[in-house]
Amino acid sequence: MWFKNLRIYTLANDFNVPNNLEENLAQHVFRPCGRQELASFGWGSPFGQHSEVLTHQIGSAYLFCARKEEKVLPSAVVQAELDEQVALIENDQARKVGAKEKQNLKEDIVHRLLPQAFTRFRLTWGMLDTHFNIVVVDAAAANRAEDFLGLLRSSLGSLPVKPLFCEQATDVYFTEWLQRGRVPGAFQFGDEVELRDHTEDGGIVRMRQHDLTGTELKTHLEHGKRAIKLGLLWRDRINFVLEHDLAIKKFKPTDVLVDEQDKLVEATPEQRIDADFALLAGEIKEFYPDLVNLFTDASTSQ
Repeated sequence: MWFKNLRIYTLANDFNVPNNLEENLAQHVFRPCGRQELASFGWGSPFGQHSEVLTHQIGSAYLFCARKEEKVLPSAVVQAELDEQVALIENDQARKVGAKEKQNLKEDIVHRLLPQAFTRFRLTWGMLDTHFNIVVVDAAAANRAEDFLGLLRSSLGSLPVKPLFCEQATDVYFTEWLQRGRVPGAFQFGDEVELRDHTEDGGIVRMRQHDLTGTELKTHLEHGKRAIKLGLLWRDRINFVLEHDLAIKKFKPTDVLVDEQDKLVEATPEQRIDADFALLAGEIKEFYPDLVNLFTDASTSQ
């Protein structure tokens, strides 16, 4: 268990985790879809389906795992059935089928096909740290993170959060670092970047496995392009891509961190989850203030 993406949300200073956290989560535990349900979303155990524990705590950090089941009913299958039924009605009754009748027919088709639909499952991991008062969600897309936050809010009764942000547009920071040829603080350049021309018909340049201090990149910057995604390395321990909304993608440990992670060789699944979360929570505790200071230091040096 390692978060591949980080979407960080800051909590209000007066937020407190309720004493009956497990009981609150149990009110929203995952249950499989019914025959006529399109989706089901609720809490699962971080230790897998055979455990009833719904959260795992290490120090000030709490680990959560949301589970979603969705029925897969391809729209092309539904549309083909609908077209066939509409054609039969129009041929047999010599009349056009109106929009409202088509909608009713479509709903009947979905209702009939749902019990035969395939299902897919998806886990969304998240953690809450009461020391920094942050929630971190492992989600590439913002709407998936919002689903997780909504479930957590329903379980806790209140969740006053807002996305992590900085005062100025992040592309200004990214571009200035590239122009200077260095990143402030405990960070170094990675090997990928995405540049965008901010004119109306501007193009996009994506570079991967590329020297971000080279002349080719600086030429693009001189022609008005700005960086909207930037690959970075933190303390030789974690590689990641920082996006314009401060979402973090491709959050990967380097060999230095992997060597530490692999020391637990003969572990049960529960011990592995515990060890992985301890490592992840520990890294985020150090990474988060460095990330915040990255923009604080940059703004004071401008």
